Amino acid sequence: MTPFLPHPSGSSHVLPLADDLPVMVWVTQADGACSYLNSRWYEYTGQQPQEALGTGWLRAVHSDDASQAGDVFFRANQAQQPFSLDYRLRAFDGTYRWMKDSGRPRFDDRGQFLGFVGSVVDIHELKIMQERLKMAVESTDLGTWDFDPRSGELIWSDRCKALFGLPADAAVDYSIFLQGIHPDDRASTDAVVQAVLQPGSLGYYDIEYRTVGITDGQLRWLRAKGQSFFDQDGQVNRFIGTVLDITSTKLANEILEQRVAQQTHQLQQINTELQRSNQNLQSFAYVASHDLQEPLRKIQAFGDILKGQYAAALGSGVDYLNRMQQAAGRMSVLIRDLLAFSRLSSTVAQPSLIALDDLLKSVLVDLELTITETGAQIRVHPLPTVMGDPTQLRQLFQNLLGNALKFRRPEVTPLIEITVSSVARQALPAEVKPLRASAGFHRIEVSDNGIGFDPKDAPRIFQVFQRLHGRSQYSGTGIGLAICESVVANHGGAITVHSRPGQGTAFQVYLPMD
Repeated sequence: MTPFLPHPSGSSHVLPLADDLPVMVWVTQADGACSYLNSRWYEYTGQQPQEALGTGWLRAVHSDDASQAGDVFFRANQAQQPFSLDYRLRAFDGTYRWMKDSGRPRFDDRGQFLGFVGSVVDIHELKIMQERLKMAVESTDLGTWDFDPRSGELIWSDRCKALFGLPADAAVDYSIFLQGIHPDDRASTDAVVQAVLQPGSLGYYDIEYRTVGITDGQLRWLRAKGQSFFDQDGQVNRFIGTVLDITSTKLANEILEQRVAQQTHQLQQINTELQRSNQNLQSFAYVASHDLQEPLRKIQAFGDILKGQYAAALGSGVDYLNRMQQAAGRMSVLIRDLLAFSRLSSTVAQPSLIALDDLLKSVLVDLELTITETGAQIRVHPLPTVMGDPTQLRQLFQNLLGNALKFRRPEVTPLIEITVSSVARQALPAEVKPLRASAGFHRIEVSDNGIGFDPKDAPRIFQVFQRLHGRSQYSGTGIGLAICESVVANHGGAITVHSRPGQGTAFQVYLPMD
């Protein structure tokens, strides 16, 4: 809704109020010509009134969007109907940002159409976020679905339809869904769906089933995950989720099982190699089918936050977000960590002088909520200034402190201490092998009083995807400490760890002084 409605005789009665508003406001006459723009418009675009009034405002709209923006507005003006559209608007410095322009018709006391009144709101960050979410979902090759059990309306993405052997323009409903499932899996799948739609259920849906393409007859294995939602009366009002084609994984597992079954004692060496290959495949399958799929259950919380804060700006995008919100969550955490790890180059391209005290303060601000919730005490000794990459060093401390907060002992107040000392090259412990020669090293130790771990696990703690504790107890991707090791290596240093179960953990970071 626009923030004000001009007096029927004109807009002069609301000009002072409009100029005080934090959004851009406009008024048009019955012929569609813009007769008023508040000061926010001129401040943002740098236009002058003689440039912007009439139809001149369109000259500030991105050339790729201007034609559509004009068409939408003038059609709405002719129909005297409200409208809303998104376009990129040029700022006074020549940059463009995404805006949402919404308007509604205004009438006098006799019902005579006077023109439109509207507002322009900056939605740039939200638009970028939407595009990133869309790219994340598309990159996973996921199909999405949205079911309203009350009306029976079922919405499938094009990918979802393809997995059931249907063209993109095919109409779907629940009976079509059941029809596409393999006869041997149909009853059990339907029973699971009906169970998660019942009042009192947790509403979480996670199942594998086969489909037989309705038009192409192709057999596929699918992994489906979803979540049902209930109203205040406990009645289900929505069921959304995703499907993923796991046919290749299923076939690979079947082939592998057949090969293993065919091995004999005469081929023990081959069998041993095959078992090793099987273990590698299982590790990959675990990551691919679990770590990259488990985050789907978390998308709802993220989606709810977006809807709560930006529902008005999203408009019809809320429906799209609802259908996507099973595809980000913890998956985005894993993808983020993987990207962070992969982006760590083997060197620091342009090192600069970094005050670690200031860098650590910003890390502690990021972790403030967790520190407050856990009641953790952080003791920080004065830190040195080093040459390095601020982004990488930030990742280092973020992961070390994050681990210390995560792996705390129950009922024990977390205590984390960061100390610094100088170590000459010849005095380095035998296990410390920095990648760059230096006369001396800063030894930065991050220690905690957490749960610790068995010292025999220390050699593998910095390996990618290594987890020393169960996923049910502690969340994470197993990438954080691998990132730490890469960051330290990129800076020519070394990192070691000492720990014992129940006695806490201490990480020692050695960074060259020169």
